[in-house]
Amino acid sequence: MESNLVNSVLKNKDVILNIIKKFPYENKCKIDWKELPEKRDIIEYSAEDGGDVVSEFETFTIYAVKSYSKVFNNTNIRDKAEERAFFGLLLPPKYSMSRVSLYREILEASSSLNSVPNNGIFLFDGSIVPIIAWWRPLSSIKNGYMLNSLLEIAKEKIEDNSEGNIKDIGELISENVSHPKMPELLMKRALNGYILDDSDWYLALEILEKLYSYKILIEKIWESNSIPTFITKTSRSRDFCKGNLPDVHIIRRAYPSTPGYLIWEDSIRYGSYNITGERKGDKMFPDINGISDFYEKRLGVLKLYARLSTGGPILQIEFLFDTQKNVKNYEDLAQELLSKLISIPLQRGYPTPLVLAHHHAVITYDDMESLIKICGLEGEVRERTMLYF
Repeated sequence: MESNLVNSVLKNKDVILNIIKKFPYENKCKIDWKELPEKRDIIEYSAEDGGDVVSEFETFTIYAVKSYSKVFNNTNIRDKAEERAFFGLLLPPKYSMSRVSLYREILEASSSLNSVPNNGIFLFDGSIVPIIAWWRPLSSIKNGYMLNSLLEIAKEKIEDNSEGNIKDIGELISENVSHPKMPELLMKRALNGYILDDSDWYLALEILEKLYSYKILIEKIWESNSIPTFITKTSRSRDFCKGNLPDVHIIRRAYPSTPGYLIWEDSIRYGSYNITGERKGDKMFPDINGISDFYEKRLGVLKLYARLSTGGPILQIEFLFDTQKNVKNYEDLAQELLSKLISIPLQRGYPTPLVLAHHHAVITYDDMESLIKICGLEGEVRERTMLYF
């Protein structure tokens, strides 16, 4: 063990241990922990999840993404599962992890179109915020070019035919194509000898494809009189207590095992600016196929914390609603939606369908090694191989 690391541990250990012991008990916010409502009759519900793996070689990056979704009802599974996968070469090999995660999200959204429940709940793993926050794959897009500016560059590239495989942006925002489309087009472009410039316009098209995919999925769920529901089991949000620790830690200390939920006035949020915390109101979404109106004006979120069974985890739950329809006050809305959610089977306080979806969506590193062999890439030099000598 390196001596400087040991010395640093000895120097800071008392401070660290005192923080760990102290902060969970410093509850300075009033937690109005409410009882869960009565269960509804078992409803139809769906769940989806996805997986991804990236493998870095010396001169290129290979990745695999996978999605799984399924509809359930009160008798049995309504339909067979919808499963999709994509294996590709990342071009150009930059922002690798963020872009591959973006491809996975697109694949999840597009495949889930065939797994929408009627009069029920559609369960998603995680939060809606990373999906709305399109700038996360590359923060400099938000700080420099806005998305609309980059899309204008993309249109120019298409119109002058320098992008040999994309004829129109409409190819990315149509329900009649298989998604994700951009990685496939970028590989075809490279095969034809084209080279991407440094303007990152291709990333703008990838983001556009994601935004459109989720727009049409959420709209379809609403049209089926169902509720898109995002569930986070390891939330780091501090929206309620505004403290140094995540809200769920403080709630867990106050109510170690009791089922219930916490809702507050700021739980209900209208439009992408309030949902993501970008309250300045800068133009963030493109005026293409209604994307701007959908995210900035139509999308609403009811956020709350809940424990769905005795001793279960504190979950962050986000119910997505259509602001164009009459919305009940946030307390009545929470009661109505939670009564539906708790009718779904649970596994240790977490929705069983999401556990199942995660199990089927995982791609292991052993899977990736097998795919690399099948692709004929076994023996290619891996990145950082020299560090082992």
